[in-house]
Amino acid sequence: MLHEYAVEPAAIAEDWQTCRYLCEKFGYDRGRLLSLFPKKWLPLAIEAAGHLKPMEKHRVTESLKQLKNRASMKSGRPYDDQLPTWLDNAIAQHGEKPFHAIIAQENPANHAAVLKSADIDEAMPLMAIAPDRAVPRDEASISEALACLLRQSSRILFVDPFFDPYSAKYRRTLQACLRIVKDNNPAASCEIHYRFHPDKPANAELENEAANLFPGIVPDGLQVKIFCWREINGGEDFHDRYLLSEKGGIAIGAGYSAEGANQTTNMHLMSSVLSRRRYDSFARDAGIYTLEGPILLVSSTGAVARL
Repeated sequence: MLHEYAVEPAAIAEDWQTCRYLCEKFGYDRGRLLSLFPKKWLPLAIEAAGHLKPMEKHRVTESLKQLKNRASMKSGRPYDDQLPTWLDNAIAQHGEKPFHAIIAQENPANHAAVLKSADIDEAMPLMAIAPDRAVPRDEASISEALACLLRQSSRILFVDPFFDPYSAKYRRTLQACLRIVKDNNPAASCEIHYRFHPDKPANAELENEAANLFPGIVPDGLQVKIFCWREINGGEDFHDRYLLSEKGGIAIGAGYSAEGANQTTNMHLMSSVLSRRRYDSFARDAGIYTLEGPILLVSSTGAVARL
């Protein structure tokens, strides 16, 4: 649902109209992400705007900065300065690890993955991104659908009111997701947010069981914070399931339980406004719900600390 696009710095910085038009196409809520290829993509794009008049250059520069902040992803691909052009590099890297598409000023070789910036239209097959999909309910498929957000976010919230750490079906999905974080984004903070149920164990009981439940689930070097929330009478209900972060959010219809690939769950990209609202609602002092018991910090060994 989230796709990586390589965008030629000179193409997006050609003029203000082009810059604005292309920037509007990207976002964690739009399914299209700007690849920071190369790592110094923003300085290169700002430099490419050097031919513009001062006011136009300022508008382009500010838009490029905002684009990087709200809609970019780390590429991690090497860049060969010995190749003649940015496009040559992008095509070479596409052969090693494909982008969803490459946007450039020209396409001299008529490469199938290259879209000319002047021709961009959201109806084009490589630009038409579905905001939702039916995902098989096995841990590999669920984690794969969430992988881009897991790799790119600083604070990751696994939100499921029915999350059950005593169930292997939930633990398998958590394990698969945390492995992606460990391998690609180990500095990220990971949190589980679930709802208090009077007939099920809450964090106070979980604290005593963590050593048996989490070894092998939380990878070495990672820790997971666990929050148990109680609904406030007359307030917001806590029913929907999400993966949330400061970047955006994905709604997960049936949640994280790995019931098997014979079933599917609907996932959809959340608007930036809604994902931020839900993300903020799980802050410790948000006041939307009431914390039930301690916040737990669980390590890879199952060791627990109260926060």
